[in-house]
Amino acid sequence: MKEKYLKKLFQAYYRSHAKDFPEISSFQLREFAFLSWDRKGMVRHLQFPSNKFLIQHLISTAPRHSYHSATYYQRPGAETMDQKGYLGCDFVVDIDADHIPTPCRENHDYAVCKSCGKVFHGEKPLKCPECEGTKFDKIAWICDECLNVSKKQVFNLIENFLLDDFSIPMEDIQLFFSGHRGYHIHLKTKSFLNLDQDARREISDYVTGQGFSFKLWNYKKIQNNMMGFTIEDPGWSGKIARELYNILIQGEIRIREIFENPIYGKKLNSTVLGIFISNRQYLISQLLKKRRIWQISGISDKSWERIFEILRDRIKADIDVVVSIDLHRLIRLEGSLHGKTGFKVMKLNYENLKEFDPLKDALSFPNNLENTLNLEITAPLAPKIRIGDDFYGPYNQGEKVKIPLNAALFLMCKDVAQLTQKSKNNKNL
Repeated sequence: MKEKYLKKLFQAYYRSHAKDFPEISSFQLREFAFLSWDRKGMVRHLQFPSNKFLIQHLISTAPRHSYHSATYYQRPGAETMDQKGYLGCDFVVDIDADHIPTPCRENHDYAVCKSCGKVFHGEKPLKCPECEGTKFDKIAWICDECLNVSKKQVFNLIENFLLDDFSIPMEDIQLFFSGHRGYHIHLKTKSFLNLDQDARREISDYVTGQGFSFKLWNYKKIQNNMMGFTIEDPGWSGKIARELYNILIQGEIRIREIFENPIYGKKLNSTVLGIFISNRQYLISQLLKKRRIWQISGISDKSWERIFEILRDRIKADIDVVVSIDLHRLIRLEGSLHGKTGFKVMKLNYENLKEFDPLKDALSFPNNLENTLNLEITAPLAPKIRIGDDFYGPYNQGEKVKIPLNAALFLMCKDVAQLTQKSKNNKNL
């Protein structure tokens, strides 16, 4: 019942947006793919002659998830990659809260053992301690905190890497809200289109701070002195020097918060941290004077490298590397609805990103509080969620609620609730 109703809602959305549905670039060179509500497996290797035919397909089938290729093909409808005729691929970056260790996960994500029903908050165990079951249903929620973390990473990637280090023109950077927990960035710069997988991995490793040695940047220990970096250095050495300066000027409490934070892995040795803090003003003066020699005894090579690793983890862009290096990647179709939330996949202007509110601006239907649905909570817990300006939940299993359409759509797409009675006030179908 729930899936049939969700399909009807998606059909209603596509029908109402048939005239203004966005058309992606190089439309006839793209492969399209879909996941449906009522059967397993992806339907792919599809090609449409025009946007009109794509819209007709969306209205008639109302898929749960809709995709198109980041790749350009001579024959996108061919059933094997060898037959398609590869022409090039956009460089796509996926920034998603799923890949960022946000503290809010402990509050709203959970897993349920399929064998005994035990609930585990945060990360699921490898094996259920109650029944030793190894299969779990995972509920991945969203909130303002994790959405804001994803947004900050978009700013970090674009400002500190794409514009600064790679000098990519802003007009070649396309930004999309994924419809769920993050953002997609498409780079249209021609020099990126023909990069092979190894080159894409090099770029991905650079922005994530992986695969390099600090010694490549002329870091070395000379007796008790460290040959450091200056705030004017290009690339990563300059980023580390500037991040170090920004932390040092905030004082001891902030320094301890960062270098003792387990989110960055192994904490800095307490004795080393004490020496580091006691030399705070000296390091600030050396950085401001752009001097490379830092005369501090008691901090070993390994300790300096651990300091740099923590700084690197604060600077890096948290991206899904697998997406960026895949030459045949399928990505969310702009204008489509995300089957895990019911939210729109939206193209955004970078200038408006700061004000963009996914939980309000990406809603699929007018947020009419009188347009309601009656639901029953089927999962052990439906955590609190903000939809528009209002909060809903938390709700417990078996609880019956009457809530506005967009909130109800979200709960049903998350598979934590089912429809009990179609509201008479629902005018969307």
